[in-house]
Amino acid sequence: MTEIINKNSFDILLSEAFERPKIFQEHINDLLKGTIDKFNNNKVLKNLFSLLDLTTLHDDDYKNAIEETIKQTICNIDGEKRVVAGVCVYSNLLPILNSFKFDKNISKVVVSGGFPTAQLSLEAKLIDVNFAINNGANEIDVPINRGLFRENKSELEHEIKSISEKIHVKPNIKFKVIIESGELNNYKEVYEVSMIAMRNGADFIKTSTGKTSHGADIYSAAVMMIAMRNYLNEYTDRIVGFKAAGGIRTANEALQYYALFTYFFNENNINKDTFRIGCSNLINDIIKRLNILNN
Repeated sequence: MTEIINKNSFDILLSEAFERPKIFQEHINDLLKGTIDKFNNNKVLKNLFSLLDLTTLHDDDYKNAIEETIKQTICNIDGEKRVVAGVCVYSNLLPILNSFKFDKNISKVVVSGGFPTAQLSLEAKLIDVNFAINNGANEIDVPINRGLFRENKSELEHEIKSISEKIHVKPNIKFKVIIESGELNNYKEVYEVSMIAMRNGADFIKTSTGKTSHGADIYSAAVMMIAMRNYLNEYTDRIVGFKAAGGIRTANEALQYYALFTYFFNENNINKDTFRIGCSNLINDIIKRLNILNN
């Protein structure tokens, strides 16, 4: 179990997020700068490449889109082979993804359960999730129903728990709950949804579908990680994973999320089971930055 470090400082940060959000944001900016200044950027960028969920979620995706995505999954960096963590597609395209040969260490990730709005009956969500399970998904990303969060939390908890139980019949499949942090009203809601997701079976909590006007942001991510620390301290002996997604396009932005996780959990705990970044364009900027650093 990861030792809880400076729990009082985390509690103070959370209190600031709820009561003095501007002060909270200033403190997050300071801790990010202090953490990033200590990084070996070449090493961190290599690690980031291996933590990407390379994503294609366009309305007209089919075989060509998946093939082009798979071509980007492997990169030779300074004589060293690096592969991304996962390839993420719509659940109905999983059979096509299965038809391609690619590195066995790359997870097959699907969005499911009424993605991106979650406006399906629970019965329909479970059918969609079951399709993903039966077609070999390694990870399943499902959005919460924000209407239920605001008006019927017990039903939301029932939905998440029911989906978790369906997925975890096969213990090696990971369940990522998308909280859509940019569409929540405040940091208190971000914290509450994060805790609901983890208490009801999430293996990861994920920032955003990437299909709304407000995707991932570093401050909501910090609140999510404080929730993860508190959940670790109170309920479990493992770190629930964190996935940032939605509008992350530059290596500098990715470094911020990596630094945030490093601050809350220590860099030694960063691996594909605890930390991911969902991306489509980000991979190109990471490769560009690595080429510059290694030339």
